Amino acid sequence: MSMNTGPDRLGELTEPAGHATPAYPIGSVDNTLRILLLLRDRGSLTLAEVSTELGIARSSAHRLMAMLTYYDFVRQSPADRSFRIGLALVDIGLAAARTLDVRALARPILTGLAQSTGMTAHLVFPRGREVLFADGVETERTIRAALRTGSTLPAHVTSAGKAMLATLSDDQLRQMFSKEPPQALTDISVSSLSALLREISGIRRSGYAINHGESEPGVLAMGVACVVRGAELMVGLSVAGPDFLLDQAWEEQVAQDLRQAATELAKQIETYNL
Repeated sequence: MSMNTGPDRLGELTEPAGHATPAYPIGSVDNTLRILLLLRDRGSLTLAEVSTELGIARSSAHRLMAMLTYYDFVRQSPADRSFRIGLALVDIGLAAARTLDVRALARPILTGLAQSTGMTAHLVFPRGREVLFADGVETERTIRAALRTGSTLPAHVTSAGKAMLATLSDDQLRQMFSKEPPQALTDISVSSLSALLREISGIRRSGYAINHGESEPGVLAMGVACVVRGAELMVGLSVAGPDFLLDQAWEEQVAQDLRQAATELAKQIETYNL
């Protein structure tokens, strides 16, 4: 159990500030990323400029821009044939900004959860069949669950992950796990789709999910989904600690705290997006 006691011209850059040069750089990836940074700084690029800045043949520049255009990372103006930032890149930027905004809005709520429950609180983002622990606040208790911030786990072995899976229909879950069934991480973890669907049914009724040793032996967690319809956003909130905390009073009180926290976070996000 994890318990705690620069320069104007990109062509002149040798390496980004604060980062060492990769041991095994990939030329095509390097050139692609440099193109995106050039577009960030200049707003538009011609094919000749790409060729000159990267020091590559015009034909190579054309192939790179064709691939970026295919994925809508760049768009070519029909008027002057210059390249500009495409919608896919804009969407990535907006998603990143929204992620940072949600973390900022959730931080005081996580702090409140850690204080009221005496457990480590996490903000969790869905990533398909996995979840990302995006932020967390530790309780001041000496024996506590460790922060998982920055780590990913299968959704079906985490409390917040299961709560978010419960917002999907059974047909959506069958499609999600059609190629590969849920895999157990511990002896307690769900390891079949039928078992997961049965558990999900109970989570929909209660409105919260419990992870009792499914991701790690000795760890107890409870999570809820926070669905913000107006912002087309869903995140999870969870609290975790040692499993000796589990009793009927704990479950009822923590479920209430999590529901209130999810309601408050949804309100904050909706207000922020007005």
